[in-house]
Amino acid sequence: MIDQDTSRRPASVGTSLLGVCVLLVIGGAMLIGIAQFLDGRHGISIPAHASRVDVTLSDYRISAMPMMPIRHGRIAFVVRNTGRIPHELVVFRTDFAATSLPLRADGDANEESPRLTSVVDSGASLASNQTKVFVANLAPGHYVAVCNLPGHYRLGMRLDVSVR
Repeated sequence: MIDQDTSRRPASVGTSLLGVCVLLVIGGAMLIGIAQFLDGRHGISIPAHASRVDVTLSDYRISAMPMMPIRHGRIAFVVRNTGRIPHELVVFRTDFAATSLPLRADGDANEESPRLTSVVDSGASLASNQTKVFVANLAPGHYVAVCNLPGHYRLGMRLDVSVR
């Protein structure tokens, strides 16, 4: 008679696959929850009580969603550079249209002009495929968003922003 000790027998392949599948489902659900918390598209978090405005910087265009006007108050600008080169975001409160800002001698927007009030400034350029969040409290009025890296404003990187 042969005595078979089943206590040391490895689990069957079916049992192992079932365990792996269960772990994958649980892990996937956890990742989905984390992604929804952080914002699944870009892995960023939005401050509480802020309205979200998605801004896309491309070679040489700025677009924003939702479409204008945006509601006044605390705004989280989720800025993504989809271009091939670095870009920045500067938002001014002004009465000037985006195409008519005060200019420096080199043709870029004059950020020092007393007719422009800076409300958002990325401070540094965003690399290609980089996303950052900038928060500002905006009162109703007219604003202009620009990329003011050398030559970019002149090449069309400007957008009128209406806040109601």
